[in-house]
Amino acid sequence: MTDELSSDQIEIIQEFVQESQDMIEQLEPTIIELGQTTDNETINAVFRLFHSMKGSAGFLEFNHITSVAHAAESLLDMVRSGKKILQPEHVTLLCECCDFTKEALETVDEHFTDDAMAEKGEAMAARFHEAMDSDAAPPVEEPVAEQPQAPPEAEAAPEQQSESEVEATKLDPSKIEATDDLTLEITPEMVERFVQEADELLETAEQSLLEWEKEPDSQDHVALIFRSIHSFKGNSGFFGYSTLEKLSHQIENVLDVVKSGGSFATENPFEVLLNSVDALKDGLNSLTEDGRDEIDEIDILIDALKALPSPRIGEVLVGKGVVDEETVNEALSQQKKPLGDVIVDMGKATKEQVDEALTTQTQTKKPATPARKAKPKGGAVKRQDIRVDLEKLDNLINLIGELVIAENMLIHNPDLEGLELESFNKAAQQMGKLVRELQEMAMIIRMVPVSGLFRRMIRLVHDLSVKSGKKVDLKLSGESTEVDKTVIETITDPLVHILRNSMDHGLEPPDERIAAEKDETGVIRLNACHEEGEVWITLEDDGRGLNKQKILAKAITNGLVDGDGSDLTDKEIYNLIFQPGFSTADKITDISGRGVGMDVVKQNLEKIKGKVDVDSIPGQGTKIKLRIPLTLAIIDGMLVRVGTARCIVPILSIKEAFRPQPDAITVTPDNEELVRVRENFFPVVRLHELLETTPEHSDLVEAILIVLEYQGRSICLMVDEIMGQQQTVIKGLSEYIGNVRGCSGCTILGNGDVSLILDVGNLVEMK
Repeated sequence: MTDELSSDQIEIIQEFVQESQDMIEQLEPTIIELGQTTDNETINAVFRLFHSMKGSAGFLEFNHITSVAHAAESLLDMVRSGKKILQPEHVTLLCECCDFTKEALETVDEHFTDDAMAEKGEAMAARFHEAMDSDAAPPVEEPVAEQPQAPPEAEAAPEQQSESEVEATKLDPSKIEATDDLTLEITPEMVERFVQEADELLETAEQSLLEWEKEPDSQDHVALIFRSIHSFKGNSGFFGYSTLEKLSHQIENVLDVVKSGGSFATENPFEVLLNSVDALKDGLNSLTEDGRDEIDEIDILIDALKALPSPRIGEVLVGKGVVDEETVNEALSQQKKPLGDVIVDMGKATKEQVDEALTTQTQTKKPATPARKAKPKGGAVKRQDIRVDLEKLDNLINLIGELVIAENMLIHNPDLEGLELESFNKAAQQMGKLVRELQEMAMIIRMVPVSGLFRRMIRLVHDLSVKSGKKVDLKLSGESTEVDKTVIETITDPLVHILRNSMDHGLEPPDERIAAEKDETGVIRLNACHEEGEVWITLEDDGRGLNKQKILAKAITNGLVDGDGSDLTDKEIYNLIFQPGFSTADKITDISGRGVGMDVVKQNLEKIKGKVDVDSIPGQGTKIKLRIPLTLAIIDGMLVRVGTARCIVPILSIKEAFRPQPDAITVTPDNEELVRVRENFFPVVRLHELLETTPEHSDLVEAILIVLEYQGRSICLMVDEIMGQQQTVIKGLSEYIGNVRGCSGCTILGNGDVSLILDVGNLVEMK
């Protein structure tokens, strides 16, 4: 189908898919909230989202998405008008509607049509109609009179309906924090995103208007303007900005007349349309500056827009008493040529009467419009935002990595050894500063808040609670914490598996919680924060906690532990749950029990050099902490040497470095070397044995020991020399080489040599 579409049409469809997917992300958490509280604000918010999606899909003729969204909208309209009571099965149905829409959007993104979703769409719409036709009526004592009444025919009066909805939910972005009931619906980040996208939409509409003025016969420009204004109107309605929605709705009405073959009452309608777009920009600026949804002289603008379309030939003939409306409607139903000719052929009017009506049609008075005001200097803050393909950002990071390598090769060039170059050193320092700032800026560009990921978990917890019959309260915090975009994708599966285990193994059923003197509703807390140069994502529940004895018994049965495990610490026992195939579930359910979930957690975190900590208190709950590095491309490393080999040790893993005293060294009966560091004994890892090279010092007393820590465990790494700190670009090892024990990758040094980057976690686990 792509061959039949222009590049502009394909771009419009791709924008629709992206916007609708974003809308679904907003929709799912709000639907879950709807199942917990049936207040009118939440119902209106869900209604508006489905309404906006239906309008966008209908404009692009994605009929199956449109029909399902319309069915969902109709059910919600019955609920908010008091004709229906919202049932748990309605919430589940709305969630399944979101799943259908996601699948349909993927189909549209691939094939530019939703025809493949016809059967599923019809089935989904039918289920909504069954829900609407059921006999669940509101009880007598329900205060139906207090519910906001929707117009009896929502489709027949979209303008009045829209305005009444948004007046009920008008929102001042400066006061969002104080409105507790709406914080899950509209957050400051969402408002900021609305403003950014609205700027883009109005800019597109303005440029297309100017192009349309040059090419009045082009329908492509009309379609693009209509699409932009329609999206702007839908977004404004969702956020409750009634003034912006009212004006954009009237612009949309004018464009709809043109799309359907109508004409203008003036030769230059573009002045009115451009003035209206300018007014929308002014309203957006007012919103940004002081949170007010206001547009000056909006009534004059709306009157001018209403006067733009010429009366159609049928309306003129009806006004002159030549024909009645029934005749015009009949003529429209069989119209295959100009309407006036159809009416003449029907014998309802003469050619002279039609010609006279056509003359009247073109002599309409030019609409009055307010003069376009000059832009105030230094007024609203101009936002400049663009969407960038993630692949381009990846290429930017790679180029910066190469720049870091080139900088190291320049500054540590062997040809410069022994030379006193004061000016060069100053320039090198300045270059190093700029390269570091460039690297930090590139990483910031890739950062996205975890709010999107966290809010997806709301739907997951809802579905799992329905399946398991457990009552759960999911509490989110730290949603504004930013993480690398690729990290978000990598930790999604681990977070899902941890949540599943928490729901299945951690939280008790309501009767068991009551017996344990707990609230029947379990609490799961999901938090994100920056700590120690990492991002910590913590999931904590107040369930039964991990059963240490059961884990240990299962590990012994599976041969994962030698002996009776009495020498293992609690943390080491808890970490056994990350072994492949490990599960303590007595039976396999559709939630968990196959022993693959927590293994996936560990594997995915190892891909991004992350760590996982587990802490549990029997009867009180479990806390699982994901520790994720801020950057995956460039790290601060310490260059060390053993013999002729050089390696990089991540600085975040280094606790200290020292030369041991003879009395601090202990050798166990099985020849394991231990070094006492204050009150603790740490095992020694000889780096030269790992690299199979000849060291300069074989005696521990003569060598340097670096204390490395991983997940609370420490080792001492024996090296010959610490050569200094430097920024290190992580390069993956070739697939031909495969996995190298104790190494996570490699980098290129200043002299062009390749150096291995040590994997501290792997080194610790070797001991």
